[in-house]
Amino acid sequence: MRKEQQPDKTHHLYIMTLGVLAPYRNLGIGKALLEYVWSLVRQTPQTTSVYLHVQAGNDEALRFYKNHGFEIVGTVPDYYKNTTPTEAHIVRKTVGAASS
Repeated sequence: MRKEQQPDKTHHLYIMTLGVLAPYRNLGIGKALLEYVWSLVRQTPQTTSVYLHVQAGNDEALRFYKNHGFEIVGTVPDYYKNTTPTEAHIVRKTVGAASS
C-alpha cells in the first residue's frame, strides 16, 4: 500500500497488490485483507479514499470490490504490458469524513 498526501493535507491510500489464489477464494481471506486496510484507514483519519487498479475483464475481482463498496471511476488503456487485456479499471471507495 502507498499513502498519497494531497495538497489539502488529506490522503488517498493506494492498494498496490491484493490477491488470493483461486483455491483459497470464498474463504474470507480477501475480506480479512480489506479489514486490515480499513484498520489502517481508521488510524489515519485524514484518509479520504482507497483505490486500486483491476484488470479489465477480471469480473470476479470487480464483483468483490463492488460488494465491498468500491466503484469504477475510470479506465487506463495500456496499463498492463505483458497480458491481455491491457486495460485497467480504477476502483475507489470514499472513506472517512469524505464519505459522510
